[in-house]
Amino acid sequence: MKGSGYLNVLKHIYEELSLLGLFHDKINDLEEIRDKNGIYLYRMKYNGKHLVIKYFEKDEFRREIEYYKILKNLNIPTIEVVGYTENTLLLEDLDRSLYYRLGIESDLSDIEVAKALALWYKKLHHKGAKFLKNNDRRFYKETDYITKENIELVMNKTNTKDNKVWKLLIDNLDLMFLKIKEFEETFTYNDFYWTNLVVSKDKKEAFMFDYNMLGIGFRYNDVRNVCSSLSDEASKIFIKEYGRINQEEKDIDDVISTLVSLAQACERDIFPKWAQEALDKVNNGKLYNEILKIL
Repeated sequence: MKGSGYLNVLKHIYEELSLLGLFHDKINDLEEIRDKNGIYLYRMKYNGKHLVIKYFEKDEFRREIEYYKILKNLNIPTIEVVGYTENTLLLEDLDRSLYYRLGIESDLSDIEVAKALALWYKKLHHKGAKFLKNNDRRFYKETDYITKENIELVMNKTNTKDNKVWKLLIDNLDLMFLKIKEFEETFTYNDFYWTNLVVSKDKKEAFMFDYNMLGIGFRYNDVRNVCSSLSDEASKIFIKEYGRINQEEKDIDDVISTLVSLAQACERDIFPKWAQEALDKVNNGKLYNEILKIL
């Protein structure tokens, strides 16, 4: 039996639906899909149309509503937004879409999907860079994790404070950020995986959804993020379709991605397995050499 918390969420859901102009007596088959970190997903049927409502209980996650609006204005493909409030998105239900489907694990090795996905990322990066040149709004940045405080946290939590890499990094932190500023900033998706993927049924289109981690970075951030999950063949097709890769961006991303992974991992009570590779780069000297390379 569901408790009072569930009933309270339902009350808020119906309040949001009223704000969207939907009549309660026309709402059918309201069903919970997911409840995670104060983000609630429900599917429903309204006047014969299948919809998903995404309700954000916490203010910190409501930024996704703004991201949907920005991407729509930039003509970057997203799930169809039927409506929104300050706390809620009303979206097309892709499980009932005639044209699109949700991603499946085998998409990670599908070269047609990789090709279509590269075109979406290319558009996101091209239009995102233009948008940011004319806007001074603050967005999420992965590089914000790289602070002296977080470096000290990593040193202490991983028992590596005697490793020479940390002195090299701290002594050259300002110089490294100057190097980062040499690259053009754009929107980066930052959270690629097949569970966040949408593919047209003819595989001519593919795009990402769930924009909570969308932020500012440089192009190679996303290229690395995508290719680390794709099969070798799909990764090659993605890069070929995407176009030229900036080697200097790759070199600096090697450092940044490692430091961000370690900082995020050390925020947790138990060090996660996905960050072990980054920690290995500290212990085997690879991170030290990568930092030297960009200075």
